[in-house]
Amino acid sequence: MPYEIGYRRPPPAGQFKKGASGNPKGRPKGSKNFFTLLEQELNQKVMINEGGRRKSVTRMHAMAKRLVTAALQGEPKAVMTIVDIWRRNGGGEEAAPEGLLPDNYEQILADYVAAQVRKGGVT
Repeated sequence: MPYEIGYRRPPPAGQFKKGASGNPKGRPKGSKNFFTLLEQELNQKVMINEGGRRKSVTRMHAMAKRLVTAALQGEPKAVMTIVDIWRRNGGGEEAAPEGLLPDNYEQILADYVAAQVRKGGVT
């Protein structure tokens, strides 16, 4: 025996033969994964009626149109889906707080507090 058989040292009969795969019935070459198949399906063209005219668009485009239409009709799930997609892709980033207040906000606040003190509303 050329070496001792044990942990991580299988006997020669249990080792893979030269050029043979460890998973001979595995995924065949050229087969596509789920996302590739999904992308192909979503890129196929379909005919839709829009404004009385037939139009050829991709399935993805048709789904987006339908989602927007449902949101405009007040369907809450559609609205939330669009808002979620929009936010995940960088839409709706928060505005800088500097632009939300007028330049003289400190004076406005001081005037308000002074008026409340005169009225006896602030202690």
